[in-house]
Amino acid sequence: MPVTTIAAGRAFTYVSNIGKISRSALGFRHPIGLARGANDVLYVGNWGDEPQPNCRITKCVVGTQDWIMDIGQAGSGEGQFLWPGGLVADKNEVLYVTDQANNKIVGYSKDGKYVAQWGKGGSGDGEFSGPSGIAVDKNDNFWIVDTRNHRVQKFNKSGKFLSKFGVHGNLNGQLNMPWGIALDKDTNVYVADWGNSRVQKFSPEGKYLMTFGKPGKGKGEIDHPSAVFVDQDGDVYVADWGNNRVVIFEADGTYLTTLLGDANTLSVWAKMGVDANPDVKKALERADLEPMWRLWRPAAILVDDQHRVFIAEAQHMRVQIYKKDPKHQEAQFTL
Repeated sequence: MPVTTIAAGRAFTYVSNIGKISRSALGFRHPIGLARGANDVLYVGNWGDEPQPNCRITKCVVGTQDWIMDIGQAGSGEGQFLWPGGLVADKNEVLYVTDQANNKIVGYSKDGKYVAQWGKGGSGDGEFSGPSGIAVDKNDNFWIVDTRNHRVQKFNKSGKFLSKFGVHGNLNGQLNMPWGIALDKDTNVYVADWGNSRVQKFSPEGKYLMTFGKPGKGKGEIDHPSAVFVDQDGDVYVADWGNNRVVIFEADGTYLTTLLGDANTLSVWAKMGVDANPDVKKALERADLEPMWRLWRPAAILVDDQHRVFIAEAQHMRVQIYKKDPKHQEAQFTL
């Protein structure tokens, strides 16, 4: 049965989920990045495992849950990546993944062909120390979170350094191990300030504008945010990593609501695995599965033009999908 969360004229209804544990093909291995393509295509970036690197980008179809292909190859060579931190698709559906281990950005076509690479380790302009979140603006410029340098850098589509902002600290406008990043329609920049347990908003020139949330576990509070996204209505979604939830704010910073996860059905991929194993199927029928419904280490958020909200769970190896109704009206009853 669908579960709906209602707040301030919006409704968020759980739709489905995609995923199961897998090192390739029909499943994910610690999903940490999301990007949308044409024809209902979803791209999911996977961390993989540290002892046996199997990082990749999974290309699949949302509605039918058809697996299309795996993109990328683990390694430190040209066109390879080892420890992805973020994923984005430009308007031509070219995919760009940040590589925290190799301090570079790698690009692939939607067909999985290696097309671009730039960056190296360091703290100078255009250099990285653990790049993570990545976003692309309407002019094809890239905004990249340079995590261990506590800053955001801007590049053009060819990988040329353009500008930067951010210094280490906990005051307004300062950053501490930032992770996720998002842009709104005016190219204001939202940064998931991991170490300071908040999201900060900056102008396109890097001027501090405002803060969303504060450290804690209560309503509107955050514990080490991993990702942020701004939808077409201006609502701000925060992946609250430490509290295992998604916290949603209005554009002015007012707390709106919280999504805890409602995956009370198995994905198509997971059901195929369960149906193939009678012992597992019997065990699931006896177990209390409600804890499995809930979000566990949300690491990426994406809202598409259909108001579908995608939440990647790094530890449950899946993507939960909600549908937002931005003009929800409560039913009226005549007594």
